[in-house]
Amino acid sequence: MATRSFGGIGIFAIHDMGRFYRHVLLAKRYPHHGAVAFAHCGKTMYEVFRYLGVADIAYNQPASLPYPGENPFSR
Repeated sequence: MATRSFGGIGIFAIHDMGRFYRHVLLAKRYPHHGAVAFAHCGKTMYEVFRYLGVADIAYNQPASLPYPGENPFSR
């Protein structure tokens, strides 16, 4: 299948990414924009984004913590 992409393409699995994609990326209408870090650098990345003025910072929630608007009884 031709990807018709000008960038790189990769496929990998992230635990609970389906929920994040549905309740954060699609709900906020930016389904093509996400970031993945290949190290334990969340604390630093959070501070960098705040320093740059990024107001909306989201991350994968554990299954025990529902996203805003997610039905907590649907499990």
